[in-house]
Amino acid sequence: MRITASGAAMPPPPPRPDAPPATEASRLAQAVKGVDSVCEPAPRPLERFRDVARFVAALMPREGETGLVDEELREARDPRHRYRQYAQPAHKEWVASGACAKENFFAWMDARPQLDINLARPGQPPRMARLGDAPQVSYLSEAAALKPYLAEVADGVWRRLDGTAIDTAGSKGKLGMPGYAILVLDREDRLFVHDAVLGRLHHSSTSAGKPVRAAAMIELREGKARSLVLSSGHYMSDLDDLERLLDFLDGRMDLSKLAVLAPHEDRAELAEVLAPYRQARH
Repeated sequence: MRITASGAAMPPPPPRPDAPPATEASRLAQAVKGVDSVCEPAPRPLERFRDVARFVAALMPREGETGLVDEELREARDPRHRYRQYAQPAHKEWVASGACAKENFFAWMDARPQLDINLARPGQPPRMARLGDAPQVSYLSEAAALKPYLAEVADGVWRRLDGTAIDTAGSKGKLGMPGYAILVLDREDRLFVHDAVLGRLHHSSTSAGKPVRAAAMIELREGKARSLVLSSGHYMSDLDDLERLLDFLDGRMDLSKLAVLAPHEDRAELAEVLAPYRQARH
């Protein structure tokens, strides 16, 4: 909870509509206990300990970082990183079939490319698709794969490593946000800007599913930042992420006129975070 300048405590903002239910146990916490909510058959104790240790070490956020939300951890664990729109209904079928007692979920999906699954949300008409057609989200880790998406900011201009000014006018964005691109500040303070491609390129792509310092959407025109939207379904960015991002950008660009939107945050708290950066730096 944040405290206003007057010293009064502000009530917490309403829950975000896209946040997972509060009653849902953390998949990461379950993995630590050795009980995975995806009902995978338990391997031998030593194998389980090693697998859990590797999984937790890679995905556990440190201080000053934000990790994937619980519902996105399955994408990170899947060797093929299948898009959740396919993986979630497939998971329901896997559990309903009873296969969860004897077969690993990801292996079960691999063996059923012809399986028809319903992609429609509750209350919508059925929309059937083949499980084998599930898009695979790109998880990038090699330097050569990451290089085209790296960005630098100096003297108020956002550029690629070759000096080209970045412009997102042609970006399709996400969730009806044309003209915006994905923005990630990773745990190594590397800045990434790239188009959002549904089922292929997400906030989890340049981070390879690992924790980040900030994730958002950015609007750039000829290298100049017009607006920033605190929006990421994978990382559910909050005002702490925003502060880390603004701290990183402070001194590299004038933040006084940057439009900042945080649809799921309290307006008064947002204004308090922005206040120190609203005075133009010279």
